Amino acid sequence: MMKHFHLGTITLSIGLLLSACGGGGGGSMNGMMETGDTPSDPQPPPSEMQTAEMQTAFSGTQTRNVSDLTYASATQVATQLLNASQQPSTPIFGSVVQAFTSPRLSDVTGIETTFNGSRFTLQINRQDGSSTTLDTDHDDVLDVEEISPSENQVTNRNAAEGYVYRLNESPLTLTAAGVSVEWASTDFTDYLSGGYWVHVDINAQHAEIGAFIDGPEFERTIQVPVTGTATYTGRAGGVYVSRYGTDFPGVPSGTLEQGEYTGRARLTADFESSRISGRIDNIGLYHVSTMEPDGTIDYYPSLQNTDYEGILGAAPINQTGTFEGQGVTLTHPQVQITSSGSWAGRFSISDNAAGNPRAVAGTHRASFTTAGDSTGIFVGAFYGATERFE
Repeated sequence: MMKHFHLGTITLSIGLLLSACGGGGGGSMNGMMETGDTPSDPQPPPSEMQTAEMQTAFSGTQTRNVSDLTYASATQVATQLLNASQQPSTPIFGSVVQAFTSPRLSDVTGIETTFNGSRFTLQINRQDGSSTTLDTDHDDVLDVEEISPSENQVTNRNAAEGYVYRLNESPLTLTAAGVSVEWASTDFTDYLSGGYWVHVDINAQHAEIGAFIDGPEFERTIQVPVTGTATYTGRAGGVYVSRYGTDFPGVPSGTLEQGEYTGRARLTADFESSRISGRIDNIGLYHVSTMEPDGTIDYYPSLQNTDYEGILGAAPINQTGTFEGQGVTLTHPQVQITSSGSWAGRFSISDNAAGNPRAVAGTHRASFTTAGDSTGIFVGAFYGATERFE
């Protein structure tokens, strides 16, 4: 969908905290990330996160000082997100949503988005009747990038990606989303949005992490083909959080790490057997913050290749065009991983020339543990198409 289909290309929860509390230097980052290319030297946390400068597509820009946030707050965020991600979650259809919520928060019942070319809103609805809304006209926006049709790796549509967040200082809460949007050249309302969000109450120690896909092309049921196959290629990405155990030499046990991931998605639908399966490979990590037990914080903005792969096990396709499965496996050739996860999605209401749905989109989650008690999670979304349509 996008240049890298980042689906939220910075880890706002940690990034904003680190922009205030400063970063340590000189870390080696020779653990989970040191599985591909040699990482770049750590950089100071990006100070521009304090100004939230709007660059292009979304309107609305504000400035906020987060100087009262600390290393302790940053580690609390990562820990709370890890804990929240272990909560049970059932995919929500309308759009496609997966949310993992601490027991103290009301469960998510769905999301709603709007987009008119200059304004994007994301509303998160909850079981108790409350909702949380992020609005680029009223909340802080930063790092917006416009993607031309020729740069879009999945379709021939215009696209934009950026970040919107709200930081409340009393009580100290952060709600943030990384969002990608693409749209038809003649109609802004014909759009697809995808991303992830985090919501953290620093002092109350509860958190929520979720991923979504939403847009008119993925909101209605379809008549699923009964014969043939289709292959969908595209991108996947989201947020990554881990805690190191004892099986990564050079990394102190208890070190927390949070960042983004991006990868290549490839899915195959067999309509005769009503099954879909896939793989996310070429996974890279970027905008990674590491927090060691001694208070050292390092920040690595550049994309680092890894050998992680996510296998999306075969899931049954429902007659409405939706699917969900529990068979997500994370693998790595050098690390003994025990993993579990879930994924869900739905097909586009528009067909390609062969009469099959032209696109598929959804969400996924993979959690893992190692023999040395390291643990981590990947939560994000995917999007693929059979052809580069406009």
